[in-house]
This record gives sequence, structure tokens and C-alpha cells, in this order.
Amino acid sequence: MMEELRRAETALSQALTAGASHMDQFALARAHSDLAETRHRMSLGEGLTVIALVGGTGSGKSTMFNALTDLTFADAGELRPTTDRAAACTWGTDAKQMLDFLGVDEDRRIRRGSALVDEEPELAGLVILDLPDHDSVEVSHAVQVSRLVPLVDLLIWVLDPQKYADEALHSGYLSALRARSEAMIVVLNQIDTVPIAAREDLVADCRRLLAADGLGEVPVLTASALTREGLDEIKVHIASACTSSPAAATARADISRIAKRLSSSVGESEPGIDESANQTAATSLASACGAGAVAESLRAGGSSWTRPALARPEKPSADAISAIREAWLDKHRSGLPSSWAGELTEAVAGPEKIRRAAGEVAEGVPARHPSRTSALLLLGLGVLAGLGAALCLVLGVSAPHLLPTSLAMRLILIIALVAGSFTFISAARRMRSIAAARAANSYASEMGRGMSAVVREHLAERARPVLERHAATREGLHVARG
Repeated sequence: MMEELRRAETALSQALTAGASHMDQFALARAHSDLAETRHRMSLGEGLTVIALVGGTGSGKSTMFNALTDLTFADAGELRPTTDRAAACTWGTDAKQMLDFLGVDEDRRIRRGSALVDEEPELAGLVILDLPDHDSVEVSHAVQVSRLVPLVDLLIWVLDPQKYADEALHSGYLSALRARSEAMIVVLNQIDTVPIAAREDLVADCRRLLAADGLGEVPVLTASALTREGLDEIKVHIASACTSSPAAATARADISRIAKRLSSSVGESEPGIDESANQTAATSLASACGAGAVAESLRAGGSSWTRPALARPEKPSADAISAIREAWLDKHRSGLPSSWAGELTEAVAGPEKIRRAAGEVAEGVPARHPSRTSALLLLGLGVLAGLGAALCLVLGVSAPHLLPTSLAMRLILIIALVAGSFTFISAARRMRSIAAARAANSYASEMGRGMSAVVREHLAERARPVLERHAATREGLHVARG
């Protein structure tokens, strides 16, 4: 438990630091205060087990306190059945620092003597509190209860069998303590006033209501502080709490409660840097700069022996850049609370800065038609071969003695020259086309790399720290919640 507690405490502390600017400042201050109080409570709780009796006016809570302590210290009676201030009884220690921390006045403390402690050694280090009535009309009483309930290790709810179904009790307290269900028992007091035949149904109905509160595992006991019926069973639960050292569990529940209050400050998840979104943005930037037209003019050079006009890149419009930026942000703001989404928007570069960066890349990427020397050489050879074939035809008529005497050899020579002409010319055209396509692809690739660098520098790398802090905050709160 201690290892888990330390891990949860560290996680909560880190979450408070990472997400501080996105948390309600009042809630953040309260979280820091509560965490400090929890740490202080842990430092004081070594060897102590704090148990509180909680209940409404007339439930017999103070009488139960007296019965469990075998003292007549707590305020009890029919004329004034209201507890104004918390009272405490300790076993074997004065627990002064702890009671100071809990705010129990010195005149409301009593200590069991050593002889009595020797009779119940399993209760050594026990501190029992009798809290003010949770339904008191005095606001100060409710404030004391609300402050002390989360700080104790075991809550014993002492309920009147006539008022156990009170809506204010269930909606105002019990349903909010689901995280403390393992450190809670419910005692239906004054059971001596309930007919024996009705007691089983009474307990069943109380369990039903607790289940509706999310407290279905909480034990329900019956007792009478006046007749002492059921006290032994209550003491068994108290002794079990003392031996299990529940202080760490109490602190763990406090940390979970703090984290849950802050959960709305983060989303359920956060998008990572989306490489496909980066690529889409880079492609769109290149297109906005006219890269497609430049590449197409380079490619068109492969279909003509003249040099066609070469398109030039252009400065992208502000509207186009804004649209590209917003599309990228939409991908990375998905699921984030508005505060985090706003910080992400502010973190990345503005449209004008992206526009300038994209324009510089476009101007810096060279766009030149490839060399035509090799293709022209092949073309020249093709033309010469064609002229040679034509010359052979002319000589065959006017000066046949200059050609091979065999007609077959003459035909073979002419056909070879014609075939060579077509081969050289085709190869020249193919070389020209390939060179033009290579130049176009090279230009497009270099533009793509340049625009990808713009997206990384001005969008992705600026957004990454925000997303990482959101992840750290969310994961820290998740670990702290447990």
C-alpha cells in the first residue's frame, strides 16, 4: 500500500505541475492545500488509527461513543441531543499533534489509562472521535464534519432506525464516499426500540439504499448503545482497523478524491503528432506554392525538342495557408478540452509565418530543364542514318557501281540504315522524356522535403510539448485516481 501511495502522490504532484495553467485556479489551490494536508496527516499518523462516529441529531452517536469508550465524556441526553464540538478518546497515547491537526479542542480530549489499555492491547494507538451532528442547523457543525470525514481511517455511521433513509444523508454524504467504502461501517443504533420480527427487513432495506449509493459492500450492523447489544461486533471492526494500519489507505483515498475533482481539466486522451496529417499539410503547402505547375512544365519538356516556358513557383495566398493550418490543427485538437486546444492553437506558428517559410522554400528549390546534349547526339545519329538510307536509294539509281553488287546486300544496307535512324531517334526521344520526368520528380521531391520541414518546425514541434504536457497531466491524474 505504501508503494502505491507514494506512486499516487508523485503522480498527482506531477499532474498539478504539468496542467496548472489549465485548471481552475481555486480548484488548483485547494488541491495543493489538500495534498499538503494529506502529507501532514500521514506524517502524524504513524502508529495511530483514527476512527470517527458520524451521525445525525438524536441517532445516539454520543451515547455510542460513551459505550465504546466505557466513559461518560461525550455530550448525550434527551434534552439536548446535539454534539456541538468534536470529542476524542485515545488509547495509550495523547495523540496531541494529531488532535491539534484535526482541530479537536483540548478540553474535548480524554485519554484511556494504561490499565484499561492493557485490557485491550489490540486498540493501542486508537483515536475515536465523536463528530458534530451532520444534520445540525449550525453551519459550523457541518463544516467540521465535512473537513474531518475525509481525514479519518474508519467511518462509523450511527443511524437512527427511524431516519436511516433520510435523503439528505444519502445524497449529501454517503453517495459521495464511494471511494471510502472499504473504510466504513453502518450501525443501526437503538435497535432495542425495533421489534425483533422487523429487524431483518430493516437491515435489508438499509443495505438496499446503500447499494444505490454505490456502497453495497459496506457492513450493516445493529446495536444499542443503551443495552450494549452489538457493541462487541463493532469493536471487532475497530480492532481490525487498528491492526490493518489504514492510515495509508486513508491518504490514498484522499489523493484519489483530489484527482477526481480535477479530472475535468483534461480529455480522455490526446492525439499524437499525426504523420499523415503532416504529409497532407506539406503536400498542400507545395500545391499552394504552385509546385504542381512547375513540375508539369518540367515534364512537358520531354515531349518537345524546343524548350517550353518553365512555370515559376508563386507565393501562397494567406487564405490557403490559413486553411492548411486549421486543417492540421483540427486533427491535433480533437478530444482536447477548450483550454488545451486554445494553447495548442497559440503554440503553433501563425499563418503569415508559415506563409513566409513556405515561400522561402519554394524560391530556394531549383527548377531547370535537364541537359539535352546526349539526346541531341542520339538524334543527330538518327538523322545521319536516315540520310545515309536516302543516299543509298539515290546511288542505287544513279551510281549503282558505288554500292554492293548484290541486290540483297543493297537492301540489307538500306534497311539497316533506316532501322538505325528510327532506333536512334526513338532512343533520343525516350532519353529526353525520362530526363524531363526525372527533373520533375526531383523537383517535386525536394519541394516535398522542404515543405515537410516547414510543417515539422512551425506546426508539429511547437505542438508536441503541449500534447506531451496534456498526456502527463492526464496520466498523472489517472494514476492518482487509482
